[in-house]
Amino acid sequence: MRPVIAMQTDFGVGGGSAMRGTCLKVDPELEVYEITHTIDKFNVRAAGRSLHNIVPYWPEGTVFVSVVDPGVGTSRRASVALLKNGSYVVTPDNGTLTLLMDEPGIEAIRIIDEKKNRLRGTEKVSIFHGRDLFAYCAAKLAAGIIDFEGVGPEYPVEEVVRYSEPGYSVTDGKVSGYVSGMMRTFGNLESSIPIEAAEKAGLAPGSDVHVEVMHAGRMYFDRDVPYRPSFGWVEEGEEVVYNSSDGVIGAGINLGDFMSKYGIGSGSGWTIVIRKR
Repeated sequence: MRPVIAMQTDFGVGGGSAMRGTCLKVDPELEVYEITHTIDKFNVRAAGRSLHNIVPYWPEGTVFVSVVDPGVGTSRRASVALLKNGSYVVTPDNGTLTLLMDEPGIEAIRIIDEKKNRLRGTEKVSIFHGRDLFAYCAAKLAAGIIDFEGVGPEYPVEEVVRYSEPGYSVTDGKVSGYVSGMMRTFGNLESSIPIEAAEKAGLAPGSDVHVEVMHAGRMYFDRDVPYRPSFGWVEEGEEVVYNSSDGVIGAGINLGDFMSKYGIGSGSGWTIVIRKR
């Protein structure tokens, strides 16, 4: 079975059309899917989290294309990583691969050889590597025109660019972390706290917890919240803490937008503390 291509970018709705077209020009029979084009602009961490969350749910051998590339056209490496589950990630090596280094792991990584794997006629353009390098090379790889060795020269996995990921802490009855992102359509908060960490602290659905969210010394949220299996366990408009589909603790409002209501953002500066009531 031929590998499929799955793309994500920060280009905005419809922003991947040229990339998709490039893939189909290489081989019209390729299956090209679009994961999302609404990753926060320039947010490499968000791109990394998105990949980490979706890779396990796609067939082994999938060719992922991830383009959140604030350094486009500079000396940052344009790369293809072979994951230990047999899939590939075609992406700028700018931190996007950080979480995949640990799970499922990276077997090997290669620089895209622009002389062989660049879309012809784009040599004078340096601002659209998503189309000219990443989509084009991904399509050749998925179509079997090149194999992994044909991507370009290999370099040590140890040289993959990684960002420092703030951790989380667990004590009896309390977990702490940061607001790692949001479910954009619904405005739900995503924390960096794994479900297992909450369990270790003695927190579980069915209990009530106290939640604090702070940024730069200011408290944005400070109240008791029911910890339930899902949104419908609380009344419309009420807050709820739950186990997110991404394997972390989330917070939302039943039929509402938690992040907008309380003016909460995401990033390592946004801390969250959840404790037993």
